[in-house]
Amino acid sequence: MVLFSTALVGLVWAWMLGLQNVVRWDVLSELTELPAPIGTFTDGLFDYPVNGKAYIVTEQFVASAMRVNGLAARLVTLGICAGLAFVLAAISRLPRWYYRITMGAMIVLLATFRLEVLQFPGFLGTALNGRLPFVVIALVLGLVSYYFHAFRIDISLPVRLLVFAGLALVGWLGIDQLAEQPAPALAFIGYALPGLLLVSLVFIFWISAEIIAALVYVTSVARNNRSDGSGRPLGLNNFLLISLLYLANLLLIWLSNTKVISWNPVVISPFILFLISLILGLWGFRQQLRQSENFLSFHEAGAFLYLGLSLVTTLTITYAFASANDPLIEALEDVIVYTHLATGLVFVLYTVFNFLPLYRQALPVYKVFYKPTRFSLLQTRLVAAILAGVIIGLENFFPLNQATAGYFNTVGDFHAATGEVRIAEQYYTLALNSEFQNHKSNYAMASLALTQGDKVTAAYYFKQALLKQPSPQAYAGLTSVLLDDNLFFEAVKMLQRGIRAFPKNGELQNNLGYLYAKTSVADSAYYYLAAATGHTAREEVPQTNLLAFWARNPQLVSLDSLANASEPRSYESYEANRAALAFFGQTPDSTSVQRPGWLDESGTTDGLSVGRFARLYNYAVRNRATDTTLLSNLQRLGENPANQDFTDDLLFARSVAQYYTGNKRTAFELTDQLARDNQRNGGFYHSVIGLWMMEQGLYRKAADLLAQNTDTLSMYYQALALTKAGDPLMARSLWETAGRNDAGVRTLAEVLYGRKKPETDLEKAFVLLYDPLLEQAGAQRALYASMQDNNLKTVVASTLVKRYLAARQQAVAQSWYEQIPWEAQLTAYAGSAMTVAYLRLRNANGQYDQTIADARQAVIPVFQAEKAFIVAQAYEGKRQMAQARQAFETAVRQAPFNAEIVAVAAAFERQRGQPENAYNRVLEALPMNEQNPDLLKIYALLCLDLGLTDYADESLARLRTATSPADYQAFLTNYQAKRALIEKQRESFQ
Repeated sequence: MVLFSTALVGLVWAWMLGLQNVVRWDVLSELTELPAPIGTFTDGLFDYPVNGKAYIVTEQFVASAMRVNGLAARLVTLGICAGLAFVLAAISRLPRWYYRITMGAMIVLLATFRLEVLQFPGFLGTALNGRLPFVVIALVLGLVSYYFHAFRIDISLPVRLLVFAGLALVGWLGIDQLAEQPAPALAFIGYALPGLLLVSLVFIFWISAEIIAALVYVTSVARNNRSDGSGRPLGLNNFLLISLLYLANLLLIWLSNTKVISWNPVVISPFILFLISLILGLWGFRQQLRQSENFLSFHEAGAFLYLGLSLVTTLTITYAFASANDPLIEALEDVIVYTHLATGLVFVLYTVFNFLPLYRQALPVYKVFYKPTRFSLLQTRLVAAILAGVIIGLENFFPLNQATAGYFNTVGDFHAATGEVRIAEQYYTLALNSEFQNHKSNYAMASLALTQGDKVTAAYYFKQALLKQPSPQAYAGLTSVLLDDNLFFEAVKMLQRGIRAFPKNGELQNNLGYLYAKTSVADSAYYYLAAATGHTAREEVPQTNLLAFWARNPQLVSLDSLANASEPRSYESYEANRAALAFFGQTPDSTSVQRPGWLDESGTTDGLSVGRFARLYNYAVRNRATDTTLLSNLQRLGENPANQDFTDDLLFARSVAQYYTGNKRTAFELTDQLARDNQRNGGFYHSVIGLWMMEQGLYRKAADLLAQNTDTLSMYYQALALTKAGDPLMARSLWETAGRNDAGVRTLAEVLYGRKKPETDLEKAFVLLYDPLLEQAGAQRALYASMQDNNLKTVVASTLVKRYLAARQQAVAQSWYEQIPWEAQLTAYAGSAMTVAYLRLRNANGQYDQTIADARQAVIPVFQAEKAFIVAQAYEGKRQMAQARQAFETAVRQAPFNAEIVAVAAAFERQRGQPENAYNRVLEALPMNEQNPDLLKIYALLCLDLGLTDYADESLARLRTATSPADYQAFLTNYQAKRALIEKQRESFQ
């Protein structure tokens, strides 16, 4: 009963899966890059978006090629062997003539299995034209069976079953080891199918009367719970009514299958009727044997015989479903319908003619149902068989053609599994000759054509597969072929046809939404993607596409709220798109991107999938929290040959992560490595590194890098960088070129060079900060007073405070600070600039305690290094050297290329007797500030301290061109005195 129940569950499971038994839905991921800001910064006047790219993943369902269900073949083969063991055990208990007939039939059945196709080696495979294995198996089973039947009739049935089951197991293991056929189970099922179908046909016909027998029981058993207390059965009229409904259901199935009626009636599936008959047969066969009182006992042999035949039949049907062999399924369906219809009709008449008097007397007819008074049971079954044959004949024996096609399909599967493509094609073609519209053969032929790169043939067979029994997978397969041939609109139309045929298929809806998302039809894309979410088992795929849709259309929804509303998932592509939404939200420097958990796992040599790469890239570019594990993983994955398609992107993600969370110099070097000799994307990388250098105040370096680009935006940034570096004359031509196609840039150039008076507050602030000719205090103050924007006024005044303090004009700096609008509501940038200007003034006035106390006020990150630097100077002024060193270290760590900070911090370390530390700090910053006088001066002195006189002289030569003659002469005097002292000390040491 365990085997019986397992077989039923297997049948239902394979039936429910349908085509998915052999065709799976794969997911094809496509990587798409979208222009996106990877960061932004401001100088109080202008915002500078660092344009980069984000990656989104879009996915479509792809129907796989039809595969061969080898696991189902092995399980079904073992189950059939078990069923035959049951049958053999039962046969050995039959009387003599019944035993001889049934054992002969069993040997004939074994002969139809064609065991020679298993290709046994040596003598086993050549003797008797390869039939020796059959002879050996037939002799062993026959002799053992006869031994039990004739000599050891005392051996119990369970023992006999164990012996036959053991023989079957040993035989199967021997075949599995000896057979040279790589897929013995598939070979067995393929070539044994005719014999198995014959057994199934006989068994289905045998149990086709069980439903009528059950109706007889229901309508003739005493009903003690009737409301009138009579206990009378339901009677003949109810039996006829229920039987009529049952037969009408079968008739409608027949008429619908044969297209006699064009509408689709609501009927009970023939396979449900088969399962009902199968279960009822456990009771019905027992009643039949008990009432017939002849050759066989249910307990001693009948139960095993029934269970064995039911296993063989059920597993044969199961394999038809497991291999999606639709012509075979239809043939079995027709057998069930025709046998049940013919047998049902005949047995209704059998019941009326034989038991009408008993019904009238309200007697329990079911107790004598198999003891007829007029028409014998054998005659009734014979008439039913003839009637079933007549019904099949009315169909020109089309079910026989379908069974033949199913057989060829099964053999074709076997050869396809062993790689014999040409032979498989021949058998599938034979199947099409028997039933040209069957889905199995057409889809299999299309699959074989695709494996050989023949798209034209594949498209033809996919279209053929859609004629009679279309499937979503066939629509998807044909769509894929059309897309491969760049027939986009034909593919859209094909998916629309598929959705009309399967309106609730999420895979087709997702694919159509995926295609619409590539066009401007945004509403249709959203509709189909949203509909697909509830109609597919893998709802994460359409949800991933929905996120990609919103990322492509950020104007349609608030992406920040969408990112917060979408729940985290473990699906990589989905999380990659969630991370991509952060690029287009209102908080461009968001740190809320979820960190991939697998970053903490031990590294593998496997390559990155599309979804995992996109998630890693988006996280690395958006993350603003220190993550050393991320940096090490990016390096390891980038060096893995399996990720060669992502090498540049992984290196860029690593450079971005280094810039925002690690070592900025490493970021510059990695990005420069990407830009070098890169004809395709070199300009993009130059733009990124140029803007980063502008953010760090390295304006000369930024201008040099941006000069390698020819686009207008790069020219604008280059002009701005040169202007910020104090070289507006060199920037003039760039301003004019960049302003030709941009009215705003042209206006800035005109006001900067005096061709137009500044009108807006932005123009006035720009002139005040960068026009070198505007040095008269009166003109500056008048222009400043005309400004209305308090934030711009604060930024201008704070910048001028710093500039005049550097020029040692403390009074002027103080006067500008007093112009700041104190009571205004300022932005974070303007407020931080004012705070830093205030702290600088306190230091300039020697109010170091006030500086340290007021430094508790928070500033935005861009000013934190400068604030730490000012605090360090305050501690130095108070002679608190430990606190000063700590503050200097903080400032240098946050701004390693800031010339002012590095130079003063290096001088501090030099004075404290740490020239090595000072030298290393200057050496880090000097390549980025090659013309900075302060760095060149301290570098020359440090080289003298460390005995590197050649480097010192080289630095001195560079200083000559980097500073004014007066400043150079002043430093030269100090330098020569220092060098003379060193040489004197060297001579005295010698």
